[in-house]
Amino acid sequence: MQKLIVLPDPLLQEAAAYPVTSGLYVTDIGYFHEAEHHYRDRPEGCESHILMYCAEGTGWYTMDGGKTYDVRPGNLIILPAHVPHVYGANAAEPWSIFWIHLRGEHALSYIEPLLTHHISTMPPAKAQKWLELFHECYGALETGYSMQTMTYASQIIGYMLGMLAYGPETSGTDGGVISSKRAAEQSVQYMLKHLENGITLKELAAHARLSVPHYSQLFKQATGHSPIDYFLRLKIQHSCRYLDFTDWTVKQISSELGFKDPYYFSRLFSKMMGRSPTDYRNKSKG
Repeated sequence: MQKLIVLPDPLLQEAAAYPVTSGLYVTDIGYFHEAEHHYRDRPEGCESHILMYCAEGTGWYTMDGGKTYDVRPGNLIILPAHVPHVYGANAAEPWSIFWIHLRGEHALSYIEPLLTHHISTMPPAKAQKWLELFHECYGALETGYSMQTMTYASQIIGYMLGMLAYGPETSGTDGGVISSKRAAEQSVQYMLKHLENGITLKELAAHARLSVPHYSQLFKQATGHSPIDYFLRLKIQHSCRYLDFTDWTVKQISSELGFKDPYYFSRLFSKMMGRSPTDYRNKSKG
């Protein structure tokens, strides 16, 4: 069954002006089943960012006159707005694709973490949840053209993009953004088990079975922080629990978390939390 919704221009203008939806909103959404003759050639690109997820069959795409990439089941591709592109289904095995067109002041910021690689692959478990959200978004927009449905769809789309960029992965071998995220997730779990100790960058890279330069690049790509900086942030985050739920002194807490110098711990805490450990403990919470 084919699905297609194109939102009317007056509603899109309203969404672009409304503070809650102006950052990210849907312009078009649909599903093409075994789209045998599906072909698009946009020499000037599209005014919207395009997400396409291939559920079955195969296809291809090229962007800005560059290399042609094959698209297979489980593949996700992102086409940024205003970038020339061509794509289509393979005649012998035409793809079935879910697709969304997006605009908004912050739309590019939402998709930028997904642009590191030309094609990413969603693990089956994540794809199932992502498609459930797709259907919820489509179902909301299908109930009528209104700012209520646009607002709800906007929130769902934000969640869908967040899941792709930052959500946890499952096991398996995938390329692109997925592999960098998995390396980071495994390292974070390792860090959490060793908060009371010191960890070297070499040790973390060895645990991930990667070279130090490659590991550092993947980790920062996935988290926005270097591995050691992230490890220190975890220590500080954990120290907040001790400050909140124990009567331990700052010196005891710093020692528990592997800091040999309590003054260094206090300086680091103040830098990351914006207040000293004592001020944090005395602040009313909840």
